[in-house]
Amino acid sequence: MDVQEIYETLDDIGFIPTEEGEENDAYKHTLRKLDAYFTPTLNVPYERHAFRSLREMEAVDEQSKRMEASSTVNQKYSVGDVNAIVEVGDRAAEAEFIVIIGKGRSLMSKATAEKLGVLKIGVNVNTVQSEKLTLEDIKQRYPTVCDGIGKLKGYQAKIHIDPNVKPVAQSQCRIPFAMREKLEAKIQELLKDGIIEQVERPTPWISPLVIIPKPSGNIRVCVDMRQANTAVIRERPPIPTVDEVLHRMNGSTVFSKIDLRAGFHQIELEEQSRVITTFACHLGIFRYRRLMFGISSAPELFQHIVHQVLADCEGVENISDDLIVHGDGDAEHDARLIRVIETLVKNGLTVHMEKCIIRLHELE
Repeated sequence: MDVQEIYETLDDIGFIPTEEGEENDAYKHTLRKLDAYFTPTLNVPYERHAFRSLREMEAVDEQSKRMEASSTVNQKYSVGDVNAIVEVGDRAAEAEFIVIIGKGRSLMSKATAEKLGVLKIGVNVNTVQSEKLTLEDIKQRYPTVCDGIGKLKGYQAKIHIDPNVKPVAQSQCRIPFAMREKLEAKIQELLKDGIIEQVERPTPWISPLVIIPKPSGNIRVCVDMRQANTAVIRERPPIPTVDEVLHRMNGSTVFSKIDLRAGFHQIELEEQSRVITTFACHLGIFRYRRLMFGISSAPELFQHIVHQVLADCEGVENISDDLIVHGDGDAEHDARLIRVIETLVKNGLTVHMEKCIIRLHELE
């Protein structure tokens, strides 16, 4: 198509006044139509796209040059290659190592990194999941919290005894011969743990010993304190009711049950309070050095002591030797649980890990 044919197909773009103000200049009018045809209209989005494409091409070219240079250097300074097994944590992968002369940072390929789990590409790449606290974590971080029967530091409990009540030294109950071997083992265990001590002098109070068989085949040693309890003066501190405990746990969604090992036995008795716990058996006369089951004031006394120990801890309720740690969500619960464990360790108390349950979403 020649210029004449192009001109004839063009739309009329209007008249162009001349400098003298005359009607039209046919020559300028023709140039204007042809110029509009041959000069493209400015397309801003297209111009930006073209500019960015050129920049990207320049970047690719620069990277290619670097890779070529690196390859040349590797070929020139490479010592050799070797295949070996690489381990990261519990994952392993076979990888090829290229050894070069000189210094520099070690590089790992994408394929090897993915096999070892140090590189993850996908929709969950930015997902951060907090590790859940477990009983094993607690045992490793605080090993002393599950080490035997603890003893509350810097405290001795006092049992108030009415001086107007006349002491009674009761005769011992005869232990069946079939149970004596188990009783002797239990007495030695209590002596070793510092729970009881042998009495070598006259004592005004003696209570009979009672043996209760356990389903496991072991025995529980108890002292019949009915007569001795007539002389015990109870302090009667307020004990929270179940409704009060449930009200304080309102709003919590995660719970843990912590069992204090041999709860009462972790509280030491003062010297003057030990005499009323004296008991007798075929092995001799003994008395308790620690708070014991059977004393009428023991449950409320123990409840009050544990409550004072945990006074600075949020989100924990104590019901006898069971501690209930609670929180609104895992993060709050775990922080409170760690705080409780650290407080127990600080005060010398221990827990029975086998009976502890953590991260419950409901309580029975």
